[in-house]
Amino acid sequence: MHHAILDGKTSTSFVKSWAHACKHIILNNGVSTDSDFSLPDQLKPFYDRTVVHDPTGLGLGSLYANEWRKMDGPDNKRVMIWDMKAPPPESVRRIFEFTRPKIQTLRQIVLDAKVSHPIVHLSTFTLVCAYMWVCLVKAQEVDAEKMTIQAFSVDCRARLDPPIPANYFGNCVTGAAGFVKAKELLGEDGLVVAVRAISEAIQGLEKGVLNGAEVWVSKMKDFVQAEGVYSTAGSHRFQIYETDFGWGRPKKVEVVSIDRTGAISLSESKNGGGGIEVGVVLRKHVMEAFASLFAKGFGDH
Repeated sequence: MHHAILDGKTSTSFVKSWAHACKHIILNNGVSTDSDFSLPDQLKPFYDRTVVHDPTGLGLGSLYANEWRKMDGPDNKRVMIWDMKAPPPESVRRIFEFTRPKIQTLRQIVLDAKVSHPIVHLSTFTLVCAYMWVCLVKAQEVDAEKMTIQAFSVDCRARLDPPIPANYFGNCVTGAAGFVKAKELLGEDGLVVAVRAISEAIQGLEKGVLNGAEVWVSKMKDFVQAEGVYSTAGSHRFQIYETDFGWGRPKKVEVVSIDRTGAISLSESKNGGGGIEVGVVLRKHVMEAFASLFAKGFGDH
């Protein structure tokens, strides 16, 4: 599914709506009634595009669409789909779990660090992404002088002025990113540096989520072509393990697109308790190094 049409929150809501209908048909022994398709309010799609206001007056919608089409050549009339490379040979996909105690361990490390200015955003998301960023840079032995980027999507629905309904159906995300030279992440305070970079990127959204939207597409193209870029897919707030087609909760959820995008996937932990599952795809030998670094940071050997 293309981001020109919908974002992760919308696609997840679509799957949950489908599951809701299927579950009620199964509970009714295969008999379908109108009530089976009566969705709870949080799953009822909201389609009105006029609720999104352009604060710049530049016609951001048309500008964005035109710039996107130009990415695949002049006068292109179709929505471009990036040609994602096949995963490298001997790649493996694995899920790592951040339990609530592990997340608290990371939070305490940052709180105990001697910093000149307090770090504002010590959320679970910030801590998890920062730790993954540091471990990936180390495991992949990134050149110390190379600039690395941790990019992530931000749901704009509650951040727009005025806010729009949480069940808005479509694509309503923006991007944010932290920038840090690899050598800063390789040091003793690498986690603190990574957390600060992500925190500052989130803080920058307070200027307005549509700030600089006129150059989003060109920046996106630079990100895609750059090296040392790490990104995220999914969210632990989607509560994907609550999706029930009538067969019970999922035993395991994986985002298979990360095989080609190189992103890390996020979801809530199937074990509950406020934990997070993170999926990652790496070459086998790099995965072994990553797994060792991940465990070592929590004192697990």
